[in-house]
Amino acid sequence: MITIPEKLSRQLLSIPVSSLSDALDRLGIRGFMSYEIKPLGGRTRISGPAVTIKDTPTSEKMAPLLAMEAIDLAPKGSVIVRSVEGTDARDCGLWGGLMTQAGKVRGIQGAVLDGGVRDLMEIEQMRFHAYARSVVPSSSVGRSKVSAINVPIECGGVAVAPGDMIAADTDGVVVIPKQRLSEVLKIAREIDNVEKVELLELRKGKAMTEVVKMHMRS
Repeated sequence: MITIPEKLSRQLLSIPVSSLSDALDRLGIRGFMSYEIKPLGGRTRISGPAVTIKDTPTSEKMAPLLAMEAIDLAPKGSVIVRSVEGTDARDCGLWGGLMTQAGKVRGIQGAVLDGGVRDLMEIEQMRFHAYARSVVPSSSVGRSKVSAINVPIECGGVAVAPGDMIAADTDGVVVIPKQRLSEVLKIAREIDNVEKVELLELRKGKAMTEVVKMHMRS
């Protein structure tokens, strides 16, 4: 996994996810996850390198030991990203209270799940940040098995490689390829700065068409 400088990770937290998504669009990169991957709980903002967990469907009843290993080995500040290959996993609880407690102790920023989350009250009490398609009481046992960790996966319709940067807030989740992080940050800061100027001008009563044309961006 490529190590992301902590300074860059902190910078991500200061930029709205919508601006990061716009920056990725400018570079021709689909970075935003499906609208169905929603923040669970109150206002939240996270950023960190992805630790990926790949599941496959199964009817075998086995504990997700590899997922637990991924949590145990995850660097402080990282984000767990887990999905089940080739199926709709909204009825499969991919994250719960015990995983949250383990992740919280290790300094994991949050979890992004292409499937369900359970034990939501516990997760909220621990002030942990989870993004998922659904809330469901079921576990993953007998529904999916972890086939690999820290391998490329797809989550929310977007490819995620280990070490790619995950940024998420109340608007949703984006994935920034680790090799393009500095480039995306530069463009996103420019977009955010322009929008701040536009907001000030709109507050002064200028016409929106005039303001937008003045600061036209692609």
